Amino acid sequence: MEDHAGTEENDLYTGASLLIAHQGRVLYQRAFGYARAFTLQEDGRLVRLAKPVPMSQDAVFDLASVTKVAATTVSVMHLVSEQKLALDARLGALIPEFAQTDKADITVQQLLTHRSGLWQWQPTWLYLQNQENIVDYIAALPLRYAPGERRAYSDLGFMLLGKIIEKVGGMPLDDFVKQHIYHPLAMKDTGYRPGPQLKQRIVATSHGNPFEQKMVATGKPYPLAQPLPEPPFTAYRDYTLVGEANDGNAWYGLGGVAGHAGLFSTVGDLAVLGQTLLNGGGYGDYRLTDSDTLQTFLQTPYDNNQALGFWKNTDNTGLSYWHPGFTGTQFLIQPENELIIILLTNRQHKGLDPDSGRYPNLTPIWQELVSLVTKAVVRKEH
Repeated sequence: MEDHAGTEENDLYTGASLLIAHQGRVLYQRAFGYARAFTLQEDGRLVRLAKPVPMSQDAVFDLASVTKVAATTVSVMHLVSEQKLALDARLGALIPEFAQTDKADITVQQLLTHRSGLWQWQPTWLYLQNQENIVDYIAALPLRYAPGERRAYSDLGFMLLGKIIEKVGGMPLDDFVKQHIYHPLAMKDTGYRPGPQLKQRIVATSHGNPFEQKMVATGKPYPLAQPLPEPPFTAYRDYTLVGEANDGNAWYGLGGVAGHAGLFSTVGDLAVLGQTLLNGGGYGDYRLTDSDTLQTFLQTPYDNNQALGFWKNTDNTGLSYWHPGFTGTQFLIQPENELIIILLTNRQHKGLDPDSGRYPNLTPIWQELVSLVTKAVVRKEH
């Protein structure tokens, strides 16, 4: 991991934090590179900082889509365990705005497994007068596919799960996760919209939202469901993001608190959450979920690689439940091997590649890391 960290052209990220835990014990924890190394000038150029900020083991990262499991999935799991929400509950019954739409019969389980038929992504912020009417906006959108027809990974589906948690839980999403998950688990560095007490430890991500602006301009990889509104959106950020959700829908559309993105955390806090799941749903005196509900969430009712919320991989070393995030984050547990692997990076911080227009691809090194660690653990056990 260290070989890929730095500020040079071939480096994959400026910095990273890695934690590996096995059987309830941290085997390896280390930070590499820099938490902040570049700043965006007024003329749009990226300039290296004279004194880059080193990465620390307690660095706080924007998790991006790891939010889907570390906030939303475990919140739904908790509500199901408490018998306050059913997986077969229908969207139209949970959120009144959907009652008379073609989306009324979409179930919570279909939302969790990306089989809702909703669009994968849309720039919601372009069409909103205020953050309150994002539900109306999604309700009015045409379906991308028939509900249940196929798996199509959907940010919009997890935005709605966030709204369902608020409705059933009776409080804003950020308050719910703090009260029911992070505070009981002593995950003190985890939450939405991190406060000033964490500012010195927060890792920088992108410089504005150039990738999403390109998605809007090109309609790739997801076509726009509606024509662009007039006048055009002019409130894009033009500075280096530190402590603000990188995700445009989370930040512009939902004020930084969303079911699909926006959560901040550390490798240490995420390891506690991972261990809670490996323990069958409990940690210390706190029980997030009962073991039966947890096992239900680890099933794959429709697609072999998609559990409820979690992605699932199977190979000769066992089952992995995991989720990536666009900012360069990865969270993985292996129940059979009692293993946790968490890799958090700031792959966006060097900016978009001038040739490909993309951020670095971390999939090969992540797959290699998981394979090496898992084989070493399995070999040690035998």
